[in-house]
Amino acid sequence: MASEPNHWTCPNCETVRQSRYCEACGEQPLGPHDLTLRDLLTKFGQSLSSIDGKAARTFPALIARPGFLTVAHLRGQRRVFIGPLKVFLIANAIFFAVQSATHTNILSSTLESHLYQQDWKEFARSVVARHLRDTGLSLADYMPIFDTAVVFYAKTLIILMALSFAPIAGLLFASRHRPLGANVVFSLHVHAFILLLFCVSLGISELNLVMGGQGLVSPSLDLGLSIFNLTAAAAYLYLAIGPVYGATGFARIAKAALLAIVLAATVIGYRFLIFLITITFT
Repeated sequence: MASEPNHWTCPNCETVRQSRYCEACGEQPLGPHDLTLRDLLTKFGQSLSSIDGKAARTFPALIARPGFLTVAHLRGQRRVFIGPLKVFLIANAIFFAVQSATHTNILSSTLESHLYQQDWKEFARSVVARHLRDTGLSLADYMPIFDTAVVFYAKTLIILMALSFAPIAGLLFASRHRPLGANVVFSLHVHAFILLLFCVSLGISELNLVMGGQGLVSPSLDLGLSIFNLTAAAAYLYLAIGPVYGATGFARIAKAALLAIVLAATVIGYRFLIFLITITFT
């Protein structure tokens, strides 16, 4: 058994300690080989193994056990799993990496799509026409500027989707008297799952292209994937709101369906919001 270190002063607490860790903040004393290449590599390996271990526990639970991570976080199990915000950010990074690899955007649309395909196309045409008059740009010159910027804003502001969903979940389960933070944790976990679900849809679309199909350009595939995403989201929410909010019976089914519709509306609303933000700042 390793011997305890000699007395040392914690650099954070400025308190003399003798134990291997500072009881107040968890800091460790500097060792004789501190900052050597071997020491740095050892600590780097320990950091990676810690992250890998947490990831191996966190993401299977996120996907296969809806609501489990939220309940675990709320009851204080926070060292064995990756935190909800980091889970969301990792899922976000994976999602946008898959989008980039498949050259397909779900949460953002090209300017051409806004002008001719989205439900707000008439409004978009008037806004863009006014913007072109104010800037003196032609549509052909402005399109690549918009299309580059819209992907950036969609990626950096995606947290807004999760934050907007949280108060709706809180309102729907107001009788449970959950603090706002609990609803935010639940929303972050749900949206992390949704982003991974979108990755599956993008993979199916890419496979369709490889097999000679049209991908998401095909109305039938686009509709099929939309139904698949909505159904999967509703099923996930049904399973999650039981352990998290104690929902049971018919109310559980109804609230899961309502939250799934809210999620779908949030995606559409986010796409419209990103259009407005991009047109304002480009």
